[in-house]
Amino acid sequence: MARVNNWQLGREMSYWYPEARPQKQFAAVFDTNKCIACQTCTLACKTTWTSGKGQEYMLWNNVETKPYGFYPLAWDLNLLDMLGGQSWDESGERPVYSGSTIFESAPAGERVLGWRPAEEDYAYANVGEDDCAGQVDGGTSLENSHDMAWFYYMARICNHCTYPACLASCPRGSIYKRPEDGIVLVDQGRCRGYQECVRGCPYKKVFYNAMTGTSEKCIACFPKMELGIQPQCFVNCIGKIRMAGYLNTPENAREDNPLDYL
Repeated sequence: MARVNNWQLGREMSYWYPEARPQKQFAAVFDTNKCIACQTCTLACKTTWTSGKGQEYMLWNNVETKPYGFYPLAWDLNLLDMLGGQSWDESGERPVYSGSTIFESAPAGERVLGWRPAEEDYAYANVGEDDCAGQVDGGTSLENSHDMAWFYYMARICNHCTYPACLASCPRGSIYKRPEDGIVLVDQGRCRGYQECVRGCPYKKVFYNAMTGTSEKCIACFPKMELGIQPQCFVNCIGKIRMAGYLNTPENAREDNPLDYL
């Protein structure tokens, strides 16, 4: 395995391939405080990219009610439980992650520490997340601890990671990161449907199509991005909480590009 610089962790980490930065990186900013979970973004993506046979359960974009909402079920909790406690060394100028990554914790014979959701885990998107708890009469006071009395909506798409776990997981090399913009895609001609990418992705944003026998995922609407147009889930957001664009390399950061600084 190669050693690559992960600036988010503040240290180098092990990865299956040498570091290879794109010319620029597709990136997005979401103002979570403005999201009302109307799911217009979800429907815009769904009707554009995943309305075919075998794609019925796919949500390349979805909005969850956190901290208790999931799609698929417990996508984040299961991996955190497998990975164990995460620790940081804060003795230096900036914090350094001293725990283990999903690449460094991979079991023998595996490339990435991961898990594959059961079919039932995809059965219900947003099941019960915003159901009312019941009628409250006037004058009633609720006495709950603070950690049980708050929530927020979290919109999710593929992160098009700097070091994608789906890419590292694929034994056929059918997943690649475009050098021109960092968008992560699945080569449908090379994919054989092993679903190692589904198991490896920590965000569970790769989906298996049983009709085609291949895996599919968010493509960042690259045909639109190439024309300078925002992706479907961005332009259809009624709250205008999203902004997509490109991150330049640190040495080429531009003052007129907000994404270089957000």
